[in-house]
Amino acid sequence: VKDLLKKCVIVAGEDRLSKQANENATLLFQCLVRSTLCTKFVSEDYRLSTEAFEWLIGEIETRFQQAQVNPGEMVGALAAQSLGEPATQMTLNTFHFAGVSSKNVTLGVPRLKEIINISKKPKAPSLTVFLTGGAARDAEKAKNVLCRLEHTTLRKVTANTAIYYDPDPQNTVIAEDQEFVNVYYEMPDFDPTKISPWLLRIELDRK
Repeated sequence: VKDLLKKCVIVAGEDRLSKQANENATLLFQCLVRSTLCTKFVSEDYRLSTEAFEWLIGEIETRFQQAQVNPGEMVGALAAQSLGEPATQMTLNTFHFAGVSSKNVTLGVPRLKEIINISKKPKAPSLTVFLTGGAARDAEKAKNVLCRLEHTTLRKVTANTAIYYDPDPQNTVIAEDQEFVNVYYEMPDFDPTKISPWLLRIELDRK
């Protein structure tokens, strides 16, 4: 990693001013690389082999060199182009799938609007699920999980329900929920005195 960061130079030069300028320009990049590729993450979480780690280092160096621009480059136009071209292509692809029921047509500009505006009700909501156990390696088992997830009601994931009379919501009668309640009422967006003292507690099945 040290050798990689030495090769990542933005301001060339051996004088003191150039070295200081390069250090300031690459400081955040160095922090990101060192924190992401620390020994613990590489060996325990990522489980990279020597060949995989060397390939990753080479890929980072290549991408870094490709990302550099000349002084005075019109980066605004490049940024607009890099966003506009894929959006246009996504919109064109949408028209091809307009009559196909199995295709997702919420792409292009409408999808970008949902992302930028942080839409609370996306037209085509999606969920990425990482499987464990046998389903992670067996396509048939993974498909069975998909079929079960497509239609899941609250009843299926609920472990227990109970109704409590809680006269003081900020000091709940449920001791194990007190910490959660304290965090919730730190910045309330409503008047706590106007809510009902009756409480419906739903405990989800974490399995």
